[in-house]
Amino acid sequence: MTQRGKAYNIAIIGILGALIILQAYIPMVGYVQIFPALPAISTIHLTVIIGGIVLGYGGGASLGLLWGLTSLIRAYTSATDPVTLLLFRNPIIAIVPRVMVGLVAAFIFHQLFKKKQTPLAQTVKMVFAGVVGALTNTLLVIGFTWLMFASKAAQIVPGADATNLGWLLMTALAINAVAEALLGGIVTPILGHALLRFRRK
Repeated sequence: MTQRGKAYNIAIIGILGALIILQAYIPMVGYVQIFPALPAISTIHLTVIIGGIVLGYGGGASLGLLWGLTSLIRAYTSATDPVTLLLFRNPIIAIVPRVMVGLVAAFIFHQLFKKKQTPLAQTVKMVFAGVVGALTNTLLVIGFTWLMFASKAAQIVPGADATNLGWLLMTALAINAVAEALLGGIVTPILGHALLRFRRK
């Protein structure tokens, strides 16, 4: 990688990192609260997914880690709903799914269909990375929650028990998952193409 390429990567990770912090703390920007009893719909996954596409594994994982740390801090300082208060004070639930969003997006874009580099192929990969990256976060949060809180299921979802907690969480977060996946599929190729156009190797 040339010096220009390194400078580009540093600049992009700095910009995207600053954007994640702004999204995390400006109301109704990074987290859009629609239903008070449910977690807010996130837009921060878009920034992490785009980082994975443009910067690769290291950039995607670093931005995911930053998102996870802001989630952890917000859960302790400014939680807006009971699910966030209960779940995202756990470092594993707050951080690991966010890191995996960046890694999954990077893998999909850089490893799948490597021989096809046409604009259409790149668009398809970006859409796929956006949708799967968003679902990665939701499914891992649900999975870790089930593993760690099955014995205290009723504290998270009223009426839940160890056997049905996962299904009830999937139902409760279905709107979030669909909205975040749609955002990922639509916004990722628009911003991804714009950033890649100015990439310097």
